[in-house]
This record gives sequence, C-alpha cells and structure tokens, in this order.
Amino acid sequence: MGKTFLSFVTALLLLSSCKTNPPNAPSLPTLEFGKIFVTANVDGAKIYLNDINTGHVTPDTIEAATGTYELRLEKENYLTSVQMVEVLKDSVVELTFSLEETVPRVVLLEDFANVSCLPCVQSNKITESLINNTYGHSKLVAVKYPTNWPSPIDPFYLANSEACDLRISYYNISVAPTIIIDGTQRPISTDSISIKEAVDQQLQQTSRFSLEVSDSIAGSNYFITVTVKVLDGSGLDFSNIVLHSVVTETEIEFTTPPGSNGETKFYDVMRVMLPTNAGESLNGISQTEEVVYQWQTSINPIWNVNNLNTVAFIQDVATKVVYQAGSTFE
Repeated sequence: MGKTFLSFVTALLLLSSCKTNPPNAPSLPTLEFGKIFVTANVDGAKIYLNDINTGHVTPDTIEAATGTYELRLEKENYLTSVQMVEVLKDSVVELTFSLEETVPRVVLLEDFANVSCLPCVQSNKITESLINNTYGHSKLVAVKYPTNWPSPIDPFYLANSEACDLRISYYNISVAPTIIIDGTQRPISTDSISIKEAVDQQLQQTSRFSLEVSDSIAGSNYFITVTVKVLDGSGLDFSNIVLHSVVTETEIEFTTPPGSNGETKFYDVMRVMLPTNAGESLNGISQTEEVVYQWQTSINPIWNVNNLNTVAFIQDVATKVVYQAGSTFE
C-alpha cells in the first residue's frame, strides 16, 4: 500500500514537471516618432536619411523614429549637402539647406582629318552621332583641324594652314584621323566605344572653370564674348593657362566631293582662332570675379554666316590638359 501510494505521487510529480506554462510575450520597445521639415534654396532635391533614399524631395516633411540621423540632399548640378539632425518625440525639427550650384563639365573633342582620308569618313560620322544623339553640345563640343595629308590640297587646310600647322605640331600629329579628348586622351578614332569611354571619363572631372560664350554679327564682322570664372585654381600655374576661342563653320556642303574619300558634308571646321593662334594667356586672372574677353574677326565671303559658331576652351599649354570648354551652340 505504501509503495503503491509512493509510486502514484512520483508519477504525479513527473507529469506535473512536464507541463510548460505558456511563454511570456517578448517585451518590445515602444517606438517614438518625430518629424523633420526639410527646405532648401532649390526645390526637388532628393532627401536621404542615413544613406537611404526617403522618396521625398524638398520641400517636404518626413517622419522618423527618435534618434540622431545624417540627412543628405542631392540634386543634379548641385553640390551634395549634409547635416546631422536629432529627431525628438512628437516634435517637428526644421532643417534648411543652401545648395551650391556646380558647373557641368563640357568636354572638348579635337579631330585632325583630311578630305582624302578614307577612315576619316567613319570618324566624322562617329563624332557627329556622339554630339547630336548621345551627349549634345552641353556636354561635348568639337573642333576639326584639317591636315595636309593624304591630300596636300585639302581646301579647309589651305584656308588657314598656319593655324592647322600649329595645332598639328603642338600635338605631334602624324596620322589622320586622330581624335584628342580634352588635350590628353587619344581614343581609337574609328571606334565609337573607345571615344565614348574617353568622353565619359572626362565628364566625371570637376569643373575648375566656368565658361560662357556668345556671339553676334554686325555688318561683315563676327563678334564673340567669352566670360571666364575661376572655380578652383588651386595647384594651377596660371602662367601656362591659355584661353582658346575657335570660330568654326558647320554643315559645309559641296555638290561634288572636294577630296577622294567621297564626303561632301563637313562639320565643326576650324576657320580662325582668336585672338591669335596662340590664344589668350590667363596669367594674372582674377581668382574671385568673372573676367570678360571680347574679340572680332572679319567674315570671309566663303563662310556661311548662319553656320558660324565659337568653341572656347581653357588649356594648360605645358601639360596639354583642357580644363573646360564651352560654345555658342544651343
């Protein structure tokens, strides 16, 4: 009897010990929220919170859990701006940004070609396609310098052989076509991918100058105005910095090819370089204010005044680096 009772009690205890109480629900922290009202001197800037795109743009209010955040604004053609912000419970924190506008890079393509150069046909097509269909003149401008080979009687070369010879010698050109991007890059002139890669690389460079170019015609004279502003002159030897202004003519069309490669239409041909073939030295230029340069040239009767434009560019004559370009093309 005693043993039976003891066994019963033991079994009861074992059964009791196997029972589990329902688990307690985990204690979750209570999130508290606040708001941030973000404004800037320009609308439409993307708002990032701790590197996450909130999907909001300025001006707008965003909600976030209480805590400290990094808030960043991004907008094309403006410098990125960052502020730290502490979000408080049931409060609205106001953040005001002043975004600084950047100056987009304009890349210069210099092309050395000849009316009797067969590969120049392909090179010219690539250049025009990149300018008109890929980048536009707001990102890429071209100047074409004629060579005196294979044909020594290229009419564009003969029209201004002195300026052509100077640029040919400066870059030590020995092959036509040769394309040079921003003074230093030499892509394969008949390979659109190679040229595009070089242009894309230069477009990533920060603008160290701003250039504004305008032109006008009065009577038989062509006038240009170039406004230059130094954005970042650090480390530059301005005794080597030169401003070139090149008057070009585009869409020059012949009824019969002027050379042996079959081309009858030509673009961006250099007509004259102002103020001289050597350009204008920027030595001593103001580092803080805009500087305006004005020049003029007589219009050659063979030029089509409706197709004249000016391409300006700033170049270090020692390193050949082109820091910025601009044009009158719209």
